[in-house]
This record gives sequence, C-alpha cells and structure tokens, in this order.
Amino acid sequence: MAYRALALDVDGTLICSAQKKISPGTTAALKELQSRGITIILSTGRSGYASTGDILGTDFVPDWRVCTNGALILDAAGRTVFERRFSFSDVETISAFTAQHSLPLTFTYEDAYYIYSNYEEYVAYYTSHSGPVPYLRDGSSRTRHYQSLPFGAYILEMPVRLRDELAAMCPSIKLMETNPEAYDVSPADTDKKHGVEWVISQLGIGFKDLIAVGDSENDRELLLASGVSVVMGNAPEHVKAYADYVTGSVVEDGVVTAIERFFCD
Repeated sequence: MAYRALALDVDGTLICSAQKKISPGTTAALKELQSRGITIILSTGRSGYASTGDILGTDFVPDWRVCTNGALILDAAGRTVFERRFSFSDVETISAFTAQHSLPLTFTYEDAYYIYSNYEEYVAYYTSHSGPVPYLRDGSSRTRHYQSLPFGAYILEMPVRLRDELAAMCPSIKLMETNPEAYDVSPADTDKKHGVEWVISQLGIGFKDLIAVGDSENDRELLLASGVSVVMGNAPEHVKAYADYVTGSVVEDGVVTAIERFFCD
C-alpha cells in the first residue's frame, strides 16, 4: 500500500538522552520522503517552542506539528491552527495536589514551561534528557495561569497510588506515563490521536494512509489507530505490544529503518 503520511514522536523516537539532536541520517531520510510528497507530522508531548529545528538540531521542517499531546497544532510556518487548554479548576486542582505531595510539576504555556514546584529538581531532570534549554521558567509563585491557561502539564515522581488519586479527583484530565513515575497530563479529550486526526482530515486522508512511530504510552492511541504502527527498539516491552513492526533504537536510526521498510520499493 502507498502510505501518504508519517507521524513521528520526538523524545525516544527522534532523539533521546544519549542523542539529543536528530541525526543527519534521519534528517536526510525525512527530507527525501517529504520531497516525494509524503506529509510529515511531528506528534509530541513537547510544546511548540521545544520542538523547533533549532532545539532538535536539524534544518528539516515538518509539514505539521501536533504538540503538547494534541492540545496545540502548528502548521509548517509555526502558526497555531488549533488549541485546547486546561480549565482554571483543573490547573488549581493539579497545582494543589502536587504541592501537597511535593511532586515536581510544570505547566506548558505559549511562552515557556513554568515549573510550579521543585524548580531545581525539575531543571536537572529536563536538562539531563534534553540538554540546556532556554524555555524553563520558575513558576513557584503559582500565578502564571491567571494570565492564560496552559495546554498541558508534566508531573515527576508520582507513584501509581497518587496517579490514581489525582485521576479520581480530576476526571476531566488524562494522565499518560512517559517514563517511570513521570506523567504527561492533558485535557481528557485530548491526545496525539485526536491531534493527528485533525491534521489528516485537512489532508483528505484517513488513518489507513498513515504510519505512526513512537515509543511511549502517550503514543498508544495513535499507534493503535494508524494503518501501520511502528515502535522503537528502545521502547518498553508493553509499548512494543502495540506495534505492527518494531524498528531499531534512536541511536541506531530506527526511524530511517522504518522509512526504508515502508516507503521504499
């Protein structure tokens, strides 16, 4: 079958803690695929400003970026074409709960990540995974959401017991584990699948025309919906269970292997 679009996660798929920039080989493969008319969509838990070529170390420009797990969608020029934000009460509940249990918390806004608790600990965690970044802010005053509401949140060091407690307190949110005891938090009706669905509806194609590549639980719905689901070799075993095809790891240029497998004759 001739697939018409490729959706790619970022962390754990295009980059990782051992390889913090997109490799030249992957960059070249994506450009070549795009030159053939294949639409490239980044589908990431990252914000718009954390998923640019400057940050990811590449001059490749995707056709679309589905950011913050589908809560923000940007076109190739970086213009916002769709957004979905938390309610004020959701922010207040998440903020109070994480403060009560001393959990590192950050919220994603249009200008930066604001770290509401455990600032130094969160900065150390983020930079160890992504390197030095210019978009982390001290939000310990817990007032940033009075200016505008965030698109998403990220909570660290949250055991399953507390995850379940927060989910019961706040049924209008969705918690998705990305690393052990680390969770992306989104509005309940928002995820990568819904974000990519919005994009492909603009293209006049369906999920059967799409290949999705990911490595984490926040890729689950998109992987299961797509025509072909590809999971990275560095993914946890339970995520590999969602795969039609398991490719190599990030450092092995697993995305290139998947492109060669499904897009090259």
